[in-house]
Parts: sequence; structure tokens; C-alpha cells
Amino acid sequence: MADALPLRIFLASPGDLSDEREVVRASVDEYNARCRCESNVAYEVVGWERVRGTARRPQEAINELIGESHFLVALFKGSWGSESGSPWGYTSGSEEELFTGLLELGRAEQPMRDVWVAFLNHPSPAERIVKLREQMSRHHAMMYESIADMRELKTKLTDRLDAWKALAGSKVHRHVDLLPSSGKDVLRAANLRLRGEKLVDLGQAEAGRADLREAAALGGPAEQLAYARFLARYGLLDEAHAATQRAIDHFVSTASHLYAPLAAEAFAAQAGVLRRQGRDVDAIGRLEQALTLLSESDAYAQKVRCRILDDLGLAHQKIGDLGPARRAFQKSLDSRRALGNDLDVCQSLVNLARLEVRVGDLETAASHANEVVSTLRGTPPTALHANAEALAAQVCLRQGRPDEGMPYAERALSLNRQIASRRGEAISLLVLAQCCRAAGMGREAGEHARACLEVNTAMGNRDGEQRAQWLLDQLDE
Repeated sequence: MADALPLRIFLASPGDLSDEREVVRASVDEYNARCRCESNVAYEVVGWERVRGTARRPQEAINELIGESHFLVALFKGSWGSESGSPWGYTSGSEEELFTGLLELGRAEQPMRDVWVAFLNHPSPAERIVKLREQMSRHHAMMYESIADMRELKTKLTDRLDAWKALAGSKVHRHVDLLPSSGKDVLRAANLRLRGEKLVDLGQAEAGRADLREAAALGGPAEQLAYARFLARYGLLDEAHAATQRAIDHFVSTASHLYAPLAAEAFAAQAGVLRRQGRDVDAIGRLEQALTLLSESDAYAQKVRCRILDDLGLAHQKIGDLGPARRAFQKSLDSRRALGNDLDVCQSLVNLARLEVRVGDLETAASHANEVVSTLRGTPPTALHANAEALAAQVCLRQGRPDEGMPYAERALSLNRQIASRRGEAISLLVLAQCCRAAGMGREAGEHARACLEVNTAMGNRDGEQRAQWLLDQLDE
């Protein structure tokens, strides 16, 4: 099996179901004890009790626990539950937990395999429970059951555990059409975002853009930032800035949501656009603001903090403040090594390698670049992969080995085209042209430089245009 046992079941419910929660836990324990000899599949039940105290909105930490779970059981009886302070319009913590599970169910890379909703008998259930049940009855009858009493809850849960054994080793992701009580179509928005991002990864940039644009119109900050990232990568910087501002406005208008990782990412995303517009000092200010929104004691917030430190180091490096740049990169690397994420460590090594190139330590830069390229080969293509290949080509070029640099530059160009990064494509074309020129391949160098000029002109990137034109002028002499 691909997943480590036991399989995790997140238990969601309003506060009036403490006895029912105990029945669920006891039933799972009994099931595990009875089936231990028959199967290697076992389950564990987790809930909000597992979450430690956090400086950010508690429900966010609960949602991350759902993201690590394989199944979700939601119980509703009489009470709908209390407000969770959700920025997405959910009106109770249990509703947010249910919809978070449904979102995870639609993400192929996440462990969530199934969601089961149990409506327990009550003489006067809350109106929102009635509406949820009616909606599920029309569209997703297989995902819920009516429960008369505790005995039936135990029986039907046990049947569900038996059925889930078949899903233990694999996942078939499913998109569910269900509206929360706010009426905001969060599931459709999230599914459009996921599909748009996948289309872009597959090289279908225009189709991906259409989905991301619709997702941004329907959804919230997460969808707006996804669309902004696409626009920025495609060189549409004014539109990207406007999209990031819409996400920021969402958090600024509700102060209780400001101190959160997603709010910090919104400020950081705008800083990225400012950097591409040549406004590096303004970007540094945005990034420093973003860091103040993150708790240093929260694991997820630390991952976001590392990404922002990366951007802060790059902004300082751009204006020649190499000391602050190195400190930011090193802080990020130290945190990532402690967290044990190899891909994130690679990002830090790429940043430090570029800094070493800047100060002339090509041997250290080459060592970092080679480690990154070897680690990333064979993994799905991302901007980091393309960046690493371009870096390796540039280091080879600086070391007087342009022939060895060309294959790296060619891979970088192919990757950037695959993920629809116009800016990355322009950089790769320039590096490839430089390698060809240094290797005495003037005709090929000119072709790549002209292609680089065309891409930069289409993006309105004046700096990129000037670099490409300078190289063309040198080739004409």
C-alpha cells in the first residue's frame, strides 16, 4: 500500500453530538480489534481535539488536519454549530470541515478518499441542516445516510468501514457539486482553479487561463492569487497587480483574518508583481509586512515564511544588498532543512547558488546547482525545475563551458514552455543564445536571441528587450 497505516478518519460535528462522537470512536476501535487478523487495514479517528493552540484562526489548523486525512465523517443532528470566523462564508465550523473534506476529495494529490455524512434523527433540526440534507438528496444521495439511533449509527458506520477497505490503496478523485449555506459556489471555484492550474502545467495556457479567470470571479483569495500568478508568469503585470489587490482587500476588510498564512501570501504575491515591474524597494516593504502576519510557532506558517524569505532575499539581491539577501536565503534554508522537505531545500539552494554566481564563487554555485538538478530530475515539471536547469547552464557558461551549458538551457526552455511561463521562456532563450554565441554557433545564437526579443516585446518587458537586442547587436558586429 502507498499509504502508511492506520488510515485517518476526520470526525466533524457540532457540539451537541458528544455522545455520538464517542460511539464513532468506540465503533472504530472495535472494528480494528475484530479485523486485525483478517486485514492489514486499520483506522484512527481524529478531530478538532488533535489541533494545538495557534495564533491564527483555529479552524485553519483544523482544515490542515483534514488535508492529511483519508476519510471524513460528518455528523449532524439538531444544531448547525457555531460560527468559525470563515472568510469563505461558511456559517459553522462543521460546515467548513465538511466542505474542506469535499475540496480535498477533488484534489488528486491529496489523501482524502471519501466523505460520509450522517443525519441523526431529531424532532426539529436546524433549518440549515434540513437544506443541506435536501440538497444532498437531490445530487449526492450515496454520500449520506439517515440514522435513527446510536445502534444504527454503529451498524452503518461499520458497513462504511468495510467499504472503505477497497479504497485503502488508491484514490479516485471526485468533484462534488454542493453549495454551502452562504450560496457561494466554493467547490466549483476550487475545482476550476485546480483544472486551470493543471491545464497550464500541460501546456494549454489559454484554456487554463479561462478556467482560472472564472475561478477568480467565483471564489475568494486563493482563486484570485492563482489567477494573479498566471497573469504575472504570462507577463500581464498590471492585471496581476489588480488581482493581488483584490485578494489583499479581502483580508484588510476583515481584521480577524489578517494574521493568517493566506493573507501573508497575498501581500507576497503583490510583492512579486512589484519586483517584475522593477519596483524592488516597494516589494521589500510588502514582503516585510507579510512576515509580520505569520506565527513562528506554526508549522504551516513556517513554510509560507520560507517562501517569503526567498522573495525578500531576491529583492535585496536585485538592488545590490547582498548581506541582507544572504541572511534571508540562509534563514529559509535552515528552516527547510529542519522541516525536511527536499523540494523546498532545492529552492533555497538555487537562491544561494545565484548569490554565489553574483559574488564570483562559481565552484560553490556549481555544487549547489548540480545537487538541485539531480534531485529534481524525474519529478513532475515546475518553475523550480526550469529555474534550476537555467541556473546550471549559466554556471557552465561562466566557467567557460558553453557546450556543456546548452543541454541545460534547452531543458529549461522546454520546461518553461510546458508550464506556460513566458518570463522563464525569455530567460531560457537568452541563456541558450549566450551559450551558442560562446560556443561559436552564431546563427543559432541569433535565432534564439530574436525569439527572446519577440517574447519580451509581447510581455512589454523593456529590460528583457534591451538584453536581447544587445546580444543581437554583438552578433552583428
